[in-house]
Amino acid sequence: MNVEVFTIGGGDYIVNVFNAVAAWTGGGGYKSMIRVVMVMGLIYSLLVTAFNLDWRAWLNWFLQSTLIYLCLMVPTVTVKVTDRINPGLAPSVVANVPLGLGMLASFTSQVGDYLTRSAETVFVMPAQLNYSSNGLIYGSKLMEATHAIQITDPEFAGNLNEHMKQCVFYDVMLGFKSMDTLAKSTDLWTDIGPGSPARGQKFLTRNGAGGVDSEIKTCNQAYAELTPQWTTFINGMVPLFGKKLYPRLSNAAAAAKLTADLPVTYQAFTGNASTAVAILRQHLSLNVFMQARNDMSGGSGSAAIDSFAATRADVQSQNTYSAIAQGAMKWVPVLNIVLTVVFYAMFPVIFPLFLMPKTGVSTLRGYGMGFFYLAAWGPLYVVLHMILMSRATAAGLAVGGGGATLGNFAGMGAVNDETALLAGYLISSVPFIAAGMARGAMAIAGQATSFLAPSQNAAEAAALEATTGNYAYGNASLANATVNSRSMNQWSDAPSFTTGAATTSFRNANGALSNFNADGTTTVNQAPGISSFESKPSLTQGTVGELRRGVSQFESQSSQQRELAMQSTSAAITAGSQIFDTLQTSRGRDSVTGRQEQAAISEAQNLTRTWSDRLVQDYGWSRESADDYARRAYTGAQLGVDGSLKVGVAPKLLGVGGGVQGGIIGSITSGSDNSRTSRSGQSESERIANGLEFLNTEGHSSVATQSRESFFRATSTSSDAQIRGLTARHDASLTEARSHSVEAGRLAEAGRRYEEQASFAETHGFQISRDLSQNWQAFASGELARNPGLKASGYETWMRDSDLTPQQRDVRDVLEERFQQSYLDDMRRELGPVGPLDKSSIGAPASTTADGVREWGAGQIGSLDAQAPRVRVDTDERDGALTGLVSDRLQGADGRLHQHQRDASLLTGDIHRQGDQIDGVVGTRLRSYNLETTPLAERFTGRVGGTVDATPFARSQGVSIKPGTNVRNLDPAIVPAISAVAAGSRSLGLTAPTITSGRDRQHHVGSLHPRGDALDFRGNSLSITQGQALAGAVRSTLGPNYDVAFETSRVDPDSNHLHAEYNPKRR
Repeated sequence: MNVEVFTIGGGDYIVNVFNAVAAWTGGGGYKSMIRVVMVMGLIYSLLVTAFNLDWRAWLNWFLQSTLIYLCLMVPTVTVKVTDRINPGLAPSVVANVPLGLGMLASFTSQVGDYLTRSAETVFVMPAQLNYSSNGLIYGSKLMEATHAIQITDPEFAGNLNEHMKQCVFYDVMLGFKSMDTLAKSTDLWTDIGPGSPARGQKFLTRNGAGGVDSEIKTCNQAYAELTPQWTTFINGMVPLFGKKLYPRLSNAAAAAKLTADLPVTYQAFTGNASTAVAILRQHLSLNVFMQARNDMSGGSGSAAIDSFAATRADVQSQNTYSAIAQGAMKWVPVLNIVLTVVFYAMFPVIFPLFLMPKTGVSTLRGYGMGFFYLAAWGPLYVVLHMILMSRATAAGLAVGGGGATLGNFAGMGAVNDETALLAGYLISSVPFIAAGMARGAMAIAGQATSFLAPSQNAAEAAALEATTGNYAYGNASLANATVNSRSMNQWSDAPSFTTGAATTSFRNANGALSNFNADGTTTVNQAPGISSFESKPSLTQGTVGELRRGVSQFESQSSQQRELAMQSTSAAITAGSQIFDTLQTSRGRDSVTGRQEQAAISEAQNLTRTWSDRLVQDYGWSRESADDYARRAYTGAQLGVDGSLKVGVAPKLLGVGGGVQGGIIGSITSGSDNSRTSRSGQSESERIANGLEFLNTEGHSSVATQSRESFFRATSTSSDAQIRGLTARHDASLTEARSHSVEAGRLAEAGRRYEEQASFAETHGFQISRDLSQNWQAFASGELARNPGLKASGYETWMRDSDLTPQQRDVRDVLEERFQQSYLDDMRRELGPVGPLDKSSIGAPASTTADGVREWGAGQIGSLDAQAPRVRVDTDERDGALTGLVSDRLQGADGRLHQHQRDASLLTGDIHRQGDQIDGVVGTRLRSYNLETTPLAERFTGRVGGTVDATPFARSQGVSIKPGTNVRNLDPAIVPAISAVAAGSRSLGLTAPTITSGRDRQHHVGSLHPRGDALDFRGNSLSITQGQALAGAVRSTLGPNYDVAFETSRVDPDSNHLHAEYNPKRR
């Protein structure tokens, strides 16, 4: 048996569902499931019969299940699916569909299709505008798309826009064209021609190379060239425009459908019979005219609002309904297709329920009623479509009768927009209207009331605004937070406008502001964090003079270090030469060296002999001078061109001068005559320079370097004590020379830096002034705290000069002098101790031989022995009187200190008790307000619930955190310990502290660490005395509610640490 199922859209989905149902029900697994369900139904019917004593229950189940199965499932039919708006659907025939599904789907779809097509026959309308042909409000959608069509060719669009602005508009303004004629024209392009020969426009032409040529043409020439381009452009645009409207069709089919449907629709809406090309050209011309007008005038503007309240209500209602309509137009038709497909697909799933006793027939009845519910959607669509299209065509004829013109172009667009709006909103009522038809008309009343609610609410809101005069439009508010805010007595009636790019400001711990700009740059404003006084510290000429004196001291010390380096270098060279002499005199003694030592020494002697021969033969040096300087070059000395010696052990090597050039010249002069003949053209200075250059090159070659290392390694382990001693002296001299060279370089660099500062301050026409006010504030506060005498004067840095007494003014002058002197002291500390001697006073030692040094040492030992006190270690040799005097003085001082401490404790005891009470109240309020609610505190602590994240605050205090330490959720009361430890470390001159333990559970029972009320700071780099001093400073800063101790371990000193915990005491 063949049946046919009709649908309006979604035919491909229905075909796929029928194929799936045929595959499910035709499989052996589904039949086995039916058998199981039949057995379950039998058991259930027997139970009902047994408990209810109703033998008819079993018989009723048997008859109904047998009939349902044999009539609805066993027979199959072939279903043909016909989609009214998709005639190209293929394949659309599905075989082996169960009879029950096929008959229900075919019957209900045919009923809906019949009612739909019959209604369209009654509602006289062009075939192209019928619902079954093209869907809901197809005509209005087509007119809306045509109304919004734009030219996509950039050159063509530019030429038309230029023609409108330069030719058409001037014709209107000069009176050659009537605006009334153009506004009523149904063929705008024909009526704006032929163009004036007296005016011109820029005309763009695409060339063959892919570029665009620009030229000036008269208006009549441009009009003549643009007219034939209309037909070419529209013929090329129709397939693309049709494909956009009918995406399921091919380009050719879409173009044909658009060409056939557009004239019919246009005539129905305007009463004007035109071709598709003429209609498209008219709408494109209207859009080009409007665009040119907007470009010419800078915008379309807006009309005055006569009745603001009514207009506002209408606009709000339209916006609300528009939002609902847009969703309904898109999803309600899809919902119809989805429900239909789901009903078809669920047939095999719910069919077993049809076979159950008592509920089978009612389930089947409900399933069948669902098909009729969905079948009612089609006729409802037709009725709504008829109403909307009739209203749209009537309105279109009223507004645009005769065709689209400039005068009715906006009105026709409004008709299309309103039709689409009403269609979308009314189509959303189809589901509940269909349900109301099944359940009763009164079921629709509640839905109708809810659908009218947007209009009622909009009218009420507009009336409230008109009555109260409160209007608010265009306001934007996002993620606002207002906490603990209080504003009062603020008056400002001056206009203020701030615009531009965004910027973010962050206040640092020292009060300075960091601004992060939109371009990625960061600016810093330190003014909020710097004190401001009547006078500011500045650099004076006297300070420059001090810098000059310091620079001269740096230069003097650097010269002394260079002189010492030269002496050490000379001593190293002398020791190297002595090693060669000793080896030469001891050669032949087998006990001097081993094999490896002998090989290294022989290689060194051969290498220096080769260099010496070259100096004698090629440069005319004497043998004695050549041997001497060859050995010096081998030991690592670098010989200057002027005859000076340099040791190659530092980046900048120091010269060792002293009459070397004269000795070499003298030696050369006494050289052999046969060597002079070949060098008769060279002067003595040139031969010296060339010979020294040769030695420098060879002495620093890779061969010489390897040989030198082997040589000194061999001599340092020689069995001869004299050779070992000379080698050790050579190495020590080189080390000392290197040390002096590095120190000389450091002093020279520091002197150069201060020299540049002094020169910059003296010679430049401008200066960079650094505000030292905050440095002065910190220095003066520290000096006043350390000096009770100065503090007793009552002077404070915030006082003006007119507020000071003579004594306070003297204290200020003393502090200012100390402040200036502190900067010079910093420079002198970097310089170090300055000796009284300069380089001119450094001379050679009195003893130049080993025997002389031994003799001088023996004499000094005797002198020291005579000057030392006679002390016996087996008895007490202390001075009794001196010991008693010192003991008495110490005991007296200790007693006075204890007395002063007791007096101070009694004097301040009451103050401490009052301070503890105030501290408890202030601390509680501070933690509950500042640390928990103040936005600034939250930026440093990152408050989470009742805890704070102390990481940002610790970093701002210069305190580092050991990796893995948890300081993210501490009690706010323990956070002040971080700043107290940091301040105490700075005051004692200790290294920056590091937090090693925060809120964790790796502590003994009863520890406050798990609660976040305790912190540990690294102390393995501190002595016990330093740790106890730091603990005392922190304890005095935090007060009695904190326990602070420096905890040590004799077993593991590396675990020494400073422990601080918040442990408030009961009062």
